Amino acid sequence: MLFSVAQAAPPPREWTSSDGNSKFLGDLIEFSEKEVKIRRRSDFNQFRLPLDRLSKGDQDHIRGLLRERRRDAGIKEGAYTAKVTGQFVKGVSKQGLNYQLWGNPELEGTQRYPIVIWLHGSGQSGDDNESQLGGAPKILTTEDNQGERPCFLLAPQCPSAEIGWKNEVADKLLALIADLADHLPIDESRIYLTGSSMGGFGTFGIAAKYPEVFAACVPLCGGGDVKYAEILKNIPFWVFHGDKDDMVPVERSRAIVEAVKKAGGEMMNYTELAGAGHGITGLVYPRTDLHEWLFKQKRTAIGTR
Repeated sequence: MLFSVAQAAPPPREWTSSDGNSKFLGDLIEFSEKEVKIRRRSDFNQFRLPLDRLSKGDQDHIRGLLRERRRDAGIKEGAYTAKVTGQFVKGVSKQGLNYQLWGNPELEGTQRYPIVIWLHGSGQSGDDNESQLGGAPKILTTEDNQGERPCFLLAPQCPSAEIGWKNEVADKLLALIADLADHLPIDESRIYLTGSSMGGFGTFGIAAKYPEVFAACVPLCGGGDVKYAEILKNIPFWVFHGDKDDMVPVERSRAIVEAVKKAGGEMMNYTELAGAGHGITGLVYPRTDLHEWLFKQKRTAIGTR
């Protein structure tokens, strides 16, 4: 498909041939996966060039434009359009990970929206592609919340509690997130990760493995490895744990919170729920202060906020 450049055209670009011997200043008129149409500034001549006749930098530039056009149209047409219905829709990723996706088909495709990833606990592991919604922050999908803070919600299913949210499962999840971001209008500076119990541990673990991906993390009744405190200190966290949790000791959250703060982490928030046990999703996810905090978090550039 051939795309035309919008009326609000970008400034002219210096284009370079694939062999590096030729450079010229020109305006991009049309582009596709195979060719470009450019108007040369020196004489205003317009001509077409196969994409492979341009430098790698120019080819990457065009592929980036194609990606954004694909993302613009993703709600109405594309790889995930059938799953953006206003309901949770089942899917299986290219790497074989079960998931359910929620998206609003009325969203404006040319805008970019955050995505919240929910990691379930050990009891919801398996292959039914249904159980993982137990405890999920579905409240974020209500009409009121979507009106104030529109977002996508992704609920993957871990195949086995023995594996947990690590190793190949974590890698498959990140590949799925990347593919969704390639095809839907997702704001890649506002990818949020949350989970409960095994999902709380997974939130800490995946954030430590992929620290440049997430704008904020909300682990519930979990814990993290204190040796990753130096990595985690640069990510905004809001950690929740019930002080009467009889399944995951509250000390697990206390320890990682303390370690991150000792490492200089100034974005580590911690709320200990007095009298609460292990099942705290119904207490935490309805909190409007959490919603307000979470959706304000944004990565402004790689490695910065």
